[in-house]
Amino acid sequence: MRTRIPFSDVDMHGNVHNGRYVAYAEDAVNEFLRESGLSDRFDPRSSELAYHVKKVEVVYQRPVGFDEVVDVTARVARVGRTSLTFEAEVRPLDGDGPAVRASVVWVCVDPATRSAVPVPDHVRDALTATTDPAATPAATSGGPAA
Repeated sequence: MRTRIPFSDVDMHGNVHNGRYVAYAEDAVNEFLRESGLSDRFDPRSSELAYHVKKVEVVYQRPVGFDEVVDVTARVARVGRTSLTFEAEVRPLDGDGPAVRASVVWVCVDPATRSAVPVPDHVRDALTATTDPAATPAATSGGPAA
């Protein structure tokens, strides 16, 4: 998704406040699911399961400032037994490479018990079908590749 950084997202130095990157990453994941035709599988109004954020890691490469135009994208990095890991990038149009990378881990949960449960096969299959084998996988420890 392409966005222009609004004044409300920047700190006193004119750079995007670090906490805003989490919102950008989550928006990108939701947009990815929508564009992939998968958002209905994660809509709490139409699913018997819920997905809770377990972990977010943000790695900063360089600041992004007020009024810069950026592309924020997400992809599936890993489908585990009970969790899903997405990677997101904030890439300025005038920059060389991503300014920020984020890893977002969701855990599949039974809302009645609030306990982790296995990701359903139909969700696993649909997400696996979106993965790009040419994409660089996330590091197995320490979050997204720098």
